[in-house]
Amino acid sequence: MPSEPRIFDPEAGFPDAPTLREWQGAGVVVDALVGFIVTANHLVANATVVKALLQDGRELDAVVLVRSERDDVALLRVEPGNLRALTLENAGVPEVGEPVIAIGNPQDWGQSVTLGIVSALHRSCPGIASRDLIQSDVRVSQGSSGGALVNLKGRLIGVVVARRSGFAFAVPADAVRRLFVAAQ
Repeated sequence: MPSEPRIFDPEAGFPDAPTLREWQGAGVVVDALVGFIVTANHLVANATVVKALLQDGRELDAVVLVRSERDDVALLRVEPGNLRALTLENAGVPEVGEPVIAIGNPQDWGQSVTLGIVSALHRSCPGIASRDLIQSDVRVSQGSSGGALVNLKGRLIGVVVARRSGFAFAVPADAVRRLFVAAQ
C-alpha cells in the first residue's frame, strides 16, 4: 500500500534517521504569504531541514513539513518575505498536446526554461508509486527534479519528479494540494 503524506514533528523528526547528503534540484514557491515551497521528495530524502537557494540569491533554511513518497513530492516552509509564488491550476488535468513549460536548475547552471507538450496522462515511472503522472516531451536534465511544469497561462500544473527516455514526468497539481491538506 502506498504511504500517506507524513507530517514533520520538530521534536521527533521523521521516523527515518536523517543522513547528510547534498542533492541539487529545483523547487517551486506555491504560497508566498506562508513560505511554502514544493519540491521532489527524493531531493530532501530523510532530511528535516534543507537550504533553499532562491533565484535572487538568498539562501534560506527550509523545514520539511510534509512528504508524500507515493507522489515523490515534499512541502517545505521558509520564512516568508518578499517571495513570489506560482498559482496552482484549478482547471483539472491538462490535455494531451497542450503546450507546457518546465522550469528547473539543470546541472546547477541556474534557472532554465524549456518548452514542449503534454505527451500523455496517467503514466507511471519506475521508482514512483503514483500512476497519475503527466508525461511531457519537455527536455529536462539532472537538477530539474522538483521544478515547475507550467501551462501557457503561467499556472503550475505539475512538479517534475523524473526523466526517462527523453520524457519528463511530473506529478499533477492535485498532489501539491494533498500536501497542503496534510500540513493543516
